[in-house]
Amino acid sequence: RPFQECVQAKAAGVLCSYNALNGRPTCISEDLLNQTLRQSWGFDGYLVTDCGALQDTISGHKAAKDHEEASAMAKAATVDVNCGGTFQKGLLQAYQNGLVSNSVINSSFRRLAKIQFRLGLFDGVKKYEPQQDIELVGSHGTLAMEAALQGIVLLKNRNKILPLNIDQKVVMIGPHIFGREVFLSNYHGDVCTSNSTEQKSFACIESPVEALSKISKHAIEATMGCKVADTDLNEIDFAVALAKTSDAVVLMLGLDHTQEDEGRDRIETVLPGLQRQLLRSILDVAAEKTIIVLVHGGAISLGGDAINRSGAILSTSYGGQRASSALAKVLFGLYNPTGKLSSTMYPSSFVDEIPLTEMGLAVGVGRTHMFYKGTPEFSFGYGLSYSSWSLSWTATVGSSSTSSSKNKGDSMITIEKFHPPVTLGVNVTNLGPMKGSQTVLLFWRPQDGTNNNRIRQKLFGFQGTSTLKVGESEILTFQVEHKDFLTWDTTTGNMKAGTGTYQIEAQAANTVISMSAYVSNGEGPINIKVD
Repeated sequence: RPFQECVQAKAAGVLCSYNALNGRPTCISEDLLNQTLRQSWGFDGYLVTDCGALQDTISGHKAAKDHEEASAMAKAATVDVNCGGTFQKGLLQAYQNGLVSNSVINSSFRRLAKIQFRLGLFDGVKKYEPQQDIELVGSHGTLAMEAALQGIVLLKNRNKILPLNIDQKVVMIGPHIFGREVFLSNYHGDVCTSNSTEQKSFACIESPVEALSKISKHAIEATMGCKVADTDLNEIDFAVALAKTSDAVVLMLGLDHTQEDEGRDRIETVLPGLQRQLLRSILDVAAEKTIIVLVHGGAISLGGDAINRSGAILSTSYGGQRASSALAKVLFGLYNPTGKLSSTMYPSSFVDEIPLTEMGLAVGVGRTHMFYKGTPEFSFGYGLSYSSWSLSWTATVGSSSTSSSKNKGDSMITIEKFHPPVTLGVNVTNLGPMKGSQTVLLFWRPQDGTNNNRIRQKLFGFQGTSTLKVGESEILTFQVEHKDFLTWDTTTGNMKAGTGTYQIEAQAANTVISMSAYVSNGEGPINIKVD
């Protein structure tokens, strides 16, 4: 479903992956790429393979005997571009032997030429000045800032330690406080000028110390304390001394490309190197005034002690070229955080509960928020705000409805499989004290006796409000359809909705409202009742 919605939102390109789906490697699957992606979903963009994926169909999956056959199969599946050498080695031969037609080649050419025109590749020779290009476009910088701001997730804010006051004496500690390139993660291009010295140092990327110094009235004192993973730097004692003198400690911890990268997986989720020692030492002298800022891609396990003792926790992921400025805006209250966790933050014991080689999502304690049976440190979709928010169900509109009310037990709606969807309204109110926006997440959870392939919960809708002043409200509407309850049934090889009762929850910040839904026979009707 998420892939389909991306396509329907006019994604320009799709990449087929290394794995097989339903016994067929994805990059040569006519059913997946041609029938489903292009014909059923209406995708008209370009289709590219992951690098080496066609080679894998020969040497790994054993689905094609050679480059010629793999090329023909991929073109039949409407693949346009091969990242790798298979097309180079086998496509011409497949064409000459009649395995690939002129019309197939021409269709690919049209799709590729269209995206090249959109990129301006035929607009004439351009001087290589990436930073100048960004400045000329202008909106790219604005978009980068907005993405960085929306990617910051507030996980804890005890006693409203955040936002900081510009009059407070803030010290910064941690391996990422002087970081620049780290916020770009990997697979990034040149972001500074063509000057090799500046590009190598990433001097055009602002560091967190620089960004906070522009807002704070006091000079920011800072020390790394330690590196991300190497143990050759130990300034923990100096960091502890700094923390003691401060009004607030911004402790930036996490990972970088030396710890997580393509071809580089972690075997544990705790902080590497001396970072755990640094964290404990700072909490021992400044726990309630410590703001932990996590820079990471994969999950990090902080442990219950650090979570309980710290004053505040932020997850920033890798925020891009505006990451530091975005962090400063959030810390000093120039932006009210709206971010939600895009993955589950597991406890450190998780890696020992399921073998890393086990790919089954529902095996044992389970993987992802859909199947995980344990207690996460922070749940998928979690994210607080500097404001308090209220949610309430508004009137519902459906194919048949005996009554509509936000009061408990007063609303009963029926959805038939081939009838229009039910519209659920969620009224979102900003209770203050700051203006801001919120994203409402809509989950369903099977209740006792409901069979839905062991799925514990599923996100089936989300929507954000505009920026609301204190006291302002906005109604968000969600279309609830029969297909929202469908999951893949391995016994029948079809999509099917499990029969039984579900709980539907709307979640925003730390506020949750719920209603119940009954799904009958996987065909409809669906009866929905406000709890």
